[in-house]
Amino acid sequence: MSYQTDDQQHALRTQPQLLMTNQTDENGLGMHAKMAALTAEDFIYRARLAEKALRYEDMLIQMRHLLDLKKKLSADERNLLVVAYKNTVTTRRTAIVKDVLTPNARNDAEQIAFYERMKGDFIRYEIEIASANLRESLQNEANRCYLNAKELAENHLPAYHPVRVGIMLNYSVFCFNSKSKADNALKIAKQAYEEALADYDQLHNEEMRRDAHALMKSLQNNMKHFAKGPGSDVEEI
Repeated sequence: MSYQTDDQQHALRTQPQLLMTNQTDENGLGMHAKMAALTAEDFIYRARLAEKALRYEDMLIQMRHLLDLKKKLSADERNLLVVAYKNTVTTRRTAIVKDVLTPNARNDAEQIAFYERMKGDFIRYEIEIASANLRESLQNEANRCYLNAKELAENHLPAYHPVRVGIMLNYSVFCFNSKSKADNALKIAKQAYEEALADYDQLHNEEMRRDAHALMKSLQNNMKHFAKGPGSDVEEI
């Protein structure tokens, strides 16, 4: 049996209509007509409300509407996307990242790198439940996405940038869990940590410093786990 917090129960009791996209009001006005009047802040609010209510499909819908208004999302908004996608159906989320998010990012290296990492993450989750005959092709596809993200990050972002550190963190975890690439995990994590640490003093944005520090700590912890070999618990975004 699952239990909900007071906030989640309140959201479900008082605001269920906020999240529905196929309703009509008493005058017969469809929700699609109302969407045009909503701002980015409205969709962010709705997404957070859906998250509190554990209604991740609705959360995903609100983030899709946000993407119609904003082609470039902030770090916090991207984090909302991650939460929504991680908790929705795997096949849907992978297709949406490919068909919606990456085209929206276009020439923004930071955004594209972030979304390529997301694709790698979601394909990695698929591997865990895929049949044996599909795992190899999924492994190759996830590896390709991570390498795309890694290359973009290394070419366009400083070593301490949270997006770059996050890519290296999750890619090293992918390698650790892959028999053919397990030996690379420690090397990837160690190099990413040392490069980020060397340039860390150049990072003056307090929010980015906090995010980078947390990710670097995860890299540091994972290096200990990687050294122990398979079966160890690891940290990722």
